[in-house]
Amino acid sequence: MEYKKYNCPVCGERFEDGDDIVVCPECGAPHHRKCYEEENRCAYADKHSEDFDFESVNAQQNDENTGAVICPRCQAENPAGMFYCGKCGFPLGFQQQNPQYAQNAQNQQNARNGYQQTQNGMPFGFGAAFTADPMGGIPSETDLGDGVTAGEASKFVQKNTPYFIRVFNKIKTFSSGRFSFCGFLFTGGYLLYRKMYKLGGIITAIMILLITAETYITYSTVYSDLSNAIEQVVASKAQYSFYGSGYFAIYEAFLTLDLWKQVVLGVMVLCSVLRLVIQIVVGINANKWYFKHCKKEIKAIKDSEANPQQALETRGGVNLALAVSMYAVYLAINYIPLILQM
Repeated sequence: MEYKKYNCPVCGERFEDGDDIVVCPECGAPHHRKCYEEENRCAYADKHSEDFDFESVNAQQNDENTGAVICPRCQAENPAGMFYCGKCGFPLGFQQQNPQYAQNAQNQQNARNGYQQTQNGMPFGFGAAFTADPMGGIPSETDLGDGVTAGEASKFVQKNTPYFIRVFNKIKTFSSGRFSFCGFLFTGGYLLYRKMYKLGGIITAIMILLITAETYITYSTVYSDLSNAIEQVVASKAQYSFYGSGYFAIYEAFLTLDLWKQVVLGVMVLCSVLRLVIQIVVGINANKWYFKHCKKEIKAIKDSEANPQQALETRGGVNLALAVSMYAVYLAINYIPLILQM
């Protein structure tokens, strides 16, 4: 039996590996051998009865004396105020807000340790309410490289941890990640959301420049000249159905413009192509970049912080305000010129 989660009822000290432990034959309460011999009896001898449970008494004393929070998933003791378990990364607030979540998390941990669980009279958890595992099914002690464990990564990531822990483990194991649709759609804004400020800032700046150039050309006289030329080509070639509104009409209209106007329109097309290329590149690499970023930050925190577990929570997570601000800038660049022309 694992006794490290209990305190000796005589001296109040938490049991450690290698302690000489004596167990009461009546209630099963563990004691330090020295403490038991000094008392010459079980510390709970006056409470022995059919209903006595030394585990509940021990847990109550822990809460009253230390304010510690016991993780319902791995049974590790955490200081009061911690949001995530320092050992496995389980969100500690759930054990009070959602007892079923905590119970299922414990069942999943036991299943990984080789135990078969029975819930609601059904084997292997059938009939139990489904609850997601915040570790994505990956053991907290799994090494992700550079001395970083999955549990530490979970505390640092915070948002959508089941997805990222599985992706990180896949990258570590197979050197291949998963395409990020959020990275593809939001590019630099998504990287800023995940607090990759340097890379996210560079990509965001490039995307803003490209969008600004496209928008400026779209609302310029050059683009209106192209639109007029297309209308003329379509009107003159109305007898040919393939000229209706297709690329042939655009190409022929483009050739009727002056050279400098063709260059300007070519720049606009180039900007669109570059934006698509950047979106694809970010979508392919966003998860790998984030994995590298997490390992670098976690290692730096562990090397420099006196309380690394607390620092992982405060320095990790996401920056929603910055991401929303960048999206607002994108919208402003696209729609303010249209509003001004109205």
